[in-house]
Amino acid sequence: MYQALSRIMEGAKHGITNTEIEFGSLQSHSPVSIKLDEDPIPLQQEELVLFKGTVFKPEQVGTRLALLRCTNGQYLVLGEVE
Repeated sequence: MYQALSRIMEGAKHGITNTEIEFGSLQSHSPVSIKLDEDPIPLQQEELVLFKGTVFKPEQVGTRLALLRCTNGQYLVLGEVE
C-alpha cells in the first residue's frame, strides 16, 4: 500500500512541477471560449476543464480569468481575478 501511495505522490509532484498559471479573458459564455494573454487563438470549450457548477453569464464576457495549464494539454479554469 505504501508503494502505491508513493507512486501516486510522485505523479502528483510531477504534475505540479510541469504546470503553469496563465491569464486570459472570457470571449464567449456559451459556448465557453477564453483568449489567453500569450496566445492569439482562443481556447474552445473542449480544451477547458471547469469546476462542477461553473456557469459563465453574458455580463462576465471580458472578465480576466486565471487558468492552470495541465500536462494533458487542457486548461483548468481557476476563476476570475482582478
